[in-house]
Amino acid sequence: MMGCLADLTRYLSLAAVTALALYAELPSATAQAPGSSRPAVAVLPLENDSGDAAQEFFANGLTDEIAAALTGVRGLDVVARSSSFRFRQLNRDIKAIGRALNASYLVQGSARMAADRVHLNVRLVRAGDDAQLWSEEYDIALSGIFDLEENIAGKIATALKMSNPGDVLVRSRTAHIDAYLDFLRAKVAARGRGAKPFADAAVLLERVVMRDPDFAPAAALLAYDYALTPLFASSLRGGLPEEERKIVERTIPRSDALARRATALDPNNADGFVALAYANMVQRRMPAAEDAFKQALALNPNQADGLHGYSQFLAAMGRIKGSLAMREHLQAIEQFITNYTADTAEIYWLDGDTGKAVAMLQPFRPGRTLELALVEASAGHYREAAAALREMPATNYPPGMLQAAAGVLDSAPAKADAPATLPRLGNLSFAYMHVGAPERVLEFYQDEISADYFQPISATWFWHPSYAAVRRTARFKTVVGDLGLVEYWRARGWPAQCHPAGANDFACN
Repeated sequence: MMGCLADLTRYLSLAAVTALALYAELPSATAQAPGSSRPAVAVLPLENDSGDAAQEFFANGLTDEIAAALTGVRGLDVVARSSSFRFRQLNRDIKAIGRALNASYLVQGSARMAADRVHLNVRLVRAGDDAQLWSEEYDIALSGIFDLEENIAGKIATALKMSNPGDVLVRSRTAHIDAYLDFLRAKVAARGRGAKPFADAAVLLERVVMRDPDFAPAAALLAYDYALTPLFASSLRGGLPEEERKIVERTIPRSDALARRATALDPNNADGFVALAYANMVQRRMPAAEDAFKQALALNPNQADGLHGYSQFLAAMGRIKGSLAMREHLQAIEQFITNYTADTAEIYWLDGDTGKAVAMLQPFRPGRTLELALVEASAGHYREAAAALREMPATNYPPGMLQAAAGVLDSAPAKADAPATLPRLGNLSFAYMHVGAPERVLEFYQDEISADYFQPISATWFWHPSYAAVRRTARFKTVVGDLGLVEYWRARGWPAQCHPAGANDFACN
C-alpha cells in the first residue's frame, strides 16, 4: 500500500509539467503549473488556540477566506485550498509540505475569538528554507473581519513583491456578522461532501441568505450545494427516478436562481460561475454550462471545483485529451482529495492507461471501489471487479443490488441467456456489458433523464473502447440526444467516435 502511494505521489508531482501544453480551449488566463515562474502559495490550517473546540470552525473557515482573498492577487497562484487541511499537526516539516502541495510559500498562524474580538497571528514563510518573509499579530473587533482579511492578503502580496495597485481583494462583505459566522460554519461543513455535509451546510446557508440576500459568496456556495445534492442521494445510485426527481425539484430550481444571483452580485467571483456551470450542466444545458466553466477559470485558473467539473464535462462530451490535461493540473494543485483522484484515474482509463488508473484507485480500498470495479471489468478481470463491488458499503444501494451486480460479473464473460430478466443495477449497470446485454447498460442513464438530472462522470464511460457495443445501439442515440450531448456536438464539435449523418442524424462506432 505505501509503495503504491509513494509511486502515485511521485507521478503526481510531475503532472503539471505536461498539463498546460494540453490545456484545451480555455480563455487567455490559463492555469499556471506549479514550478512555473509564478509564485505559488498555500494557506495551511490556522490553529485554533482558543482552547474551545467550538471555535474550530472559525480557524478553519478563516483559513479558506484568506486563501480566497489571495486568489485576487494578480500573478499569484493559490494552491491546495482543500489539500492543505491535511497538514494540521504541530512541528510540521515546512519543506516537505511545500513539496507535497507544490507551493513555494506557505501561510501559517493561529486564530481565536473572544467576545466580540478576533486575535490572529499570521506569518508567511518560504517553503524551501522556512525563512520568515512577513508576520503580524492582530487584535481587532469582530466587525472588522473583512478589513482584516484584506489587510492580510495585501501584506502577503507586498511581501512577495506582487503589485496590486487599488485592487480590492475581499469584494463581497456583509454587515451581518452572525450571518458571516454561519457562512464560515457552512464552508467547513460542506468540505466533507456527501449527503449529510451538504444538508448541514444548506441549513446554515439558507439562514445566511435570508439575513443578507446580497452576500454573493453564500448564494454561490448554496447554489453549488443544491446542484450536487441529488448526486449524493442513494436514489440516484439505485436507479430510483421517482424518488430522485423529488430531490431534483426541491434543489435544482433553487440552485439555478441562486447561481444567477451570485454572478450578478459579483461578476468577478469565480465561485459564482462554477455554481452556475453546475446548475446548467445538471439541467443538460451543455453550451451554457461550458461557457460558465470557462468564465470561472478565466477568473481563477486554479479554482478546483471548476477544474473538476469542467474536466468531467469535457470527458462526458467525448473530449478526453482536453479533460486529461485539466485533470493533471487539478491533481498537481490538489493531490489529496479522494473524489478528484478517483475521477482522474477514470480519465486515464479512458485515455488508454488502465494500469495507471488501477494504481491510483487501489489505495482507496476497501470502500471506494466502484471505479476500480469498472476499470477491472473492462480489462476482463471479472473476479477482481466483483470482489471490489463486494467491498463497498451495502447501505449505499437498495438491498441486494451490490450483490446482484457482483453476481453478474461473476458470470462474465458468458452471455446472459435472458438479458431482460437480469436484476436492475442502478449506476452499476456497466456490469451488463460484460454479459452481452449492452442495451441494458443504458437503463441508468434513462433513469437520470426521467429524474431530470445529469451527472457527468458516468457519461464519460461511454467513450471507453469497451463501450463500443453500447454506442452502436439505437438506444444509445436516444439517450445521448435526451442528455443534451447531441445538441452540444452540433454546436461545438463531435467526439472522435461519432459523426453527423445528414442533417438530422448521426452515427457512432
